[in-house]
Amino acid sequence: MTGPVPGTGPRALTCEIDRRRAAVRDHGLAGIEAVSVGPDRRTLTVTFFGTLPAALDRHSFRVEGGRRVTGIQVTAVTHAGPDEDEQPCARLSLDRCGDESVYRLYGLGSGFDTRFASREFTFRSHPGGLDCLPETDDRTEPQPAPAPAIDYLAKDYASFRRLLLDRFSLTMPEWTERHVPDLGITLVELLAHVGDRLSYQQDAVATEAYLDTARLRTSVRRHARLVDYPMHDGCAARTFVCVETEKQITLPGEDLAFSLLPPDRFPGDTGPVVAARELHAAGHPVFQPVLRRDVVLHPAHNRISLWTWQDRECCLPAGTTEATLRDCTGEGQPHRVLRLTPGDVIVFEEVLGAHTGSAADADPSHRQAVRLTRVTPGVDALSDTPVLDIAWATEDALTFPFCVTTGEDQEVGVARGNTVLVEHGLRNTWDGRGAEVLTPAAGKEDRPAAPPSAVAGLRGAPVTRSAPYPRPAHIATAQARQLARLPDEARNRLHELRSSGAPLQDADRAFLRTLFGARVLDRVQLDRDPGQALTTLLTRFDEFLAARIRRVAILARQARSGYVLQQADTGWELNQTWGDDAWPGLAPDNPALHGPARDALRPDPREALPDVRVWAAGTDRDRDSWAPRRDLLSSGPRDRHLVGESDDDGVLGLRFGSGAAGARPPRGSELMAEYRIGNGRAGNVGREAIRLISSGSTGLGAVTRVRNPLPAVGGTDPEPVAEVRLAAPREAFRRLLRAVTAEDYAALAGRHPGVQRVAAALRWTGGWYEADIALDALGSSDVPRQLLEEVRQDLHRVRRIGHDVVTGPAVHVPLDVALAVAVEPGHVAEHVRRDVLRVLRPGPAPCGGLGLFDPDVLTFGTPVRVSHLIAAAAAVPGVRHVEVTRLRRLHGAGAPGAAAAEEVPASGVLRLRPLEIARLDDDPSRPDNGRLNLTLRGGR
Repeated sequence: MTGPVPGTGPRALTCEIDRRRAAVRDHGLAGIEAVSVGPDRRTLTVTFFGTLPAALDRHSFRVEGGRRVTGIQVTAVTHAGPDEDEQPCARLSLDRCGDESVYRLYGLGSGFDTRFASREFTFRSHPGGLDCLPETDDRTEPQPAPAPAIDYLAKDYASFRRLLLDRFSLTMPEWTERHVPDLGITLVELLAHVGDRLSYQQDAVATEAYLDTARLRTSVRRHARLVDYPMHDGCAARTFVCVETEKQITLPGEDLAFSLLPPDRFPGDTGPVVAARELHAAGHPVFQPVLRRDVVLHPAHNRISLWTWQDRECCLPAGTTEATLRDCTGEGQPHRVLRLTPGDVIVFEEVLGAHTGSAADADPSHRQAVRLTRVTPGVDALSDTPVLDIAWATEDALTFPFCVTTGEDQEVGVARGNTVLVEHGLRNTWDGRGAEVLTPAAGKEDRPAAPPSAVAGLRGAPVTRSAPYPRPAHIATAQARQLARLPDEARNRLHELRSSGAPLQDADRAFLRTLFGARVLDRVQLDRDPGQALTTLLTRFDEFLAARIRRVAILARQARSGYVLQQADTGWELNQTWGDDAWPGLAPDNPALHGPARDALRPDPREALPDVRVWAAGTDRDRDSWAPRRDLLSSGPRDRHLVGESDDDGVLGLRFGSGAAGARPPRGSELMAEYRIGNGRAGNVGREAIRLISSGSTGLGAVTRVRNPLPAVGGTDPEPVAEVRLAAPREAFRRLLRAVTAEDYAALAGRHPGVQRVAAALRWTGGWYEADIALDALGSSDVPRQLLEEVRQDLHRVRRIGHDVVTGPAVHVPLDVALAVAVEPGHVAEHVRRDVLRVLRPGPAPCGGLGLFDPDVLTFGTPVRVSHLIAAAAAVPGVRHVEVTRLRRLHGAGAPGAAAAEEVPASGVLRLRPLEIARLDDDPSRPDNGRLNLTLRGGR
């Protein structure tokens, strides 16, 4: 081992600045840099600096020193090549190894510099002490000055300024100037200002790092996103607008705009059409159609009369889902005028008071929009009047009794067509103005681990937040239903062709060829005997189309899982296998698939996204635009998606993809932005408020009236940050998204419309668990098969892996009940009997409410108590005493915990199993649904 200090002895000269080495190299001399001893202790590796002499041999080196072992000789010298620092090395072989004392190696000859011609070394592996460096004189090394005390609590400008002045007082005591004009004070204040800014940034970052302390809306939104809480920025209001016209016209939806009547004008003062500049100048909320599609207006749809089949005082009760319309303008004009199709929305409206026949007494709350699901032309044979039978979904069932006519045959209620679904917000390019030009600011590129995202901001505010319409879930569900009907529709068409007996037309033959193929038609000899061939095709329908029916079932399962079928994926296939009419009924833009009209007016603000579209200048606006998404986590590198985030001032910032998650705009590109302005509760205007219409490019001379029969609803202001802090941490425990336990299955199934109550149980089948779901339909004891299938498909998407889902109706347990009733003197016994039966049977009770055994009163596992029967019967006027003489299951199956022979349970309670519901219809035509026997004594 060697010491780092060069010299000729332990007390050699020590210098802080070494310029000798450079001089040695410049003069072509060499010096010994280091000496190390090999593992065998008989080999020395010598490292040099400078230029080595031309020839080195054993006579060029000498070893001196030692205590016990002296006179060590160099026996051989070999060149070892440069070391890792590119310095020359030589390996010296010794005749023997030395002791533990210090030796010195000398380089001999004129090729070595005098000062660096020797180097000390030792044969010890570890020299004595902790440091290999030789000890130096402490008096030659300067002692470090003590560090001044620093106040780490300094966080603002004043404390930083004081801290700097205190430090300079210690390090520069000769500087005593403290006046403002002094240059030193200027520098101190400048440094204090920079420190203040840096401290503020550190505090801001620390504040925004936690949900409880974050103040910026963007930070709170992202913290809430981590716990799956979708913080919303408000939502635009929606309503249906009815447009009346003198003649049939077609208007482009994206060019239309609707607004409120100014306060200084009354309806009827001027026409409903206004210029675009007036619409801007008014400053009122402006509405535009939700769908960018043409709007076809028919004058016959301005006011549609309901057909009452020549009766009077007619009414559609609450819960109605079908009606009949008069399809002509008046008597003596039998030609049809209505052009309603499935998917159209009409509004039922009460125009006169049901009791007075006065327009001023019309109830404005008796208005409801419904989406037609079935439109069937018909004729009233008595009057030869064309009519139109219509139906709508159960979700759109009337919520009130709708009076149609009075005793004087006055029209109290009518239907309104020409409806347009509009939403609060006006597009910035509506009246011919150009799109807003954006220049995205590139993010920081000094962090390769996180690719930068382009960010841009919009000038207009507040940007409209629009919930998706139509909702993908509605489209997928409707597509699944339509796919399931395809085989039946084809079968029905075959029945019609065979039963009509008419010769097959070219269109019919083309349909059969598409459906079955030419080979099958040749086998059944369609050309020779069409009637027999059609019979064969009907008989063997499932056999011939087995593969196609299986394929339709697969597509239907995909749709039920929430996947929206697109024309590019399945449109051509369905048209080639089921006829040209197959895909148009499944297209996502078909209004018949857009769900009930009720849901169109219930936008969910947590699903709302900014109504903005961005595209690069010079590209196709419709095909190459960036569409908004809630986040970019699932976006690919080619997906043109963006995220819109509103700050505390309501300004919307657009964040594009980084190139890995979402496509990034080209660097330096000019982006064009189209968006709508208008959001929140400001759009929740009342009914009859929208009276004006305007168009950016189309004439509206045929429009005579514009109105909104229903109020605009759904407008929501941005969610306050304080509410998000309270709700976000518990959101994961409030929302049930997956079914694991039996309670989870029951809770998720109960969300389906049309389901009143649900009971669920997990049953081990021997290889897996089966979730048995029992449904109780709303308002009925019988559960429709379609409802069972829909619930099963809904639960299939959220079930736990390994669970099978089985849905079925509730297990109704018919009861055998007998009561002995003592009637008060002076009361008619039969009247008392009638009232007691009405109190117990399903249906309305005499004093309001429902009967004790009504399907909407009972639920799963509810026990039947003797005390409840007595209380219900004793409440009837004229009843003196009640005794339950029989309470048991009708078919003799013993209740849990009770003997089968008991007439009345000893405990007074007839218990039911978790999936059972008691039933007591007391219907003589259906005795299996329960039996009630009353024995009355007394009365008259």
